[in-house]
Amino acid sequence: MMTMKKALSIGVFILLTIQLTYSQKNLKPIISSRNFSNQTELWEAIGLGIVNYQADVMYIYGKLYVTSLMPDSARHKLPTLTEAYLYPIYNQFKKNNGEIIPGISGDVFLILNFTAQPVQIYKQLAAEMRPFSDMLTYKLEGTSHQGKIRILIKDKNQLEKISSIKPSFLGLVGGLSDIDKNIDSEKMPLIEVDFNEITKWKGTGNIPFEDYTAIKALVAKVHAQNKKISIINCPSHKTVAELIHGSKADFMNTSEANRIAGYFEPAK
Repeated sequence: MMTMKKALSIGVFILLTIQLTYSQKNLKPIISSRNFSNQTELWEAIGLGIVNYQADVMYIYGKLYVTSLMPDSARHKLPTLTEAYLYPIYNQFKKNNGEIIPGISGDVFLILNFTAQPVQIYKQLAAEMRPFSDMLTYKLEGTSHQGKIRILIKDKNQLEKISSIKPSFLGLVGGLSDIDKNIDSEKMPLIEVDFNEITKWKGTGNIPFEDYTAIKALVAKVHAQNKKISIINCPSHKTVAELIHGSKADFMNTSEANRIAGYFEPAK
């Protein structure tokens, strides 16, 4: 007789398989900024059509862990970056013959927040990425490689410090002030804008028309530079999801990605 544990495991597998099949036609314009604690959480996100992620990483005793805070004990249970992100993403990449989800055009983003020691983190990241390098998109010392994942960081000073030691495969996330600088999209493929910098609207009722047209113009300006745009610190309302869709912004960056994903479901 099948044990309850085995039946539950099979049920979870079937559910994830159904979700992954569904997500191929239901990609969400979301960057999930909640730190995952295991590979199942990432697979669940993929099942919801969420394939762009942001995570905090820290170098601890020779490995990269997903955390923004130093653990109290050496016997901590924090997940490694490889366990929670790199391996499950690579599993999808290999299973789908070079795609995270079949049919997605262009790269997907893994944004890493280096909590400290940027050079040490980068050296360790380079080592840990070695088994997964075929899924990485990069241009390094004149050599270009087209994979599926672009790894980005937000801190320009950290990237400059890394690059002063050795060339880096990392890209940079730009901000509102970078839009007029027209930086090469290979170096800065993503612009991140704080919701509160572009409107005083709080997500209830209708957005002022002049704000809506200004946001649409901003998105178009970023797209003209062959970059994508992400909006952070958004109110968690369906009206904001409608703004993201209507303005053609590429992403809403949120720690509530699984819940917000439901706001982007197609009308029935």
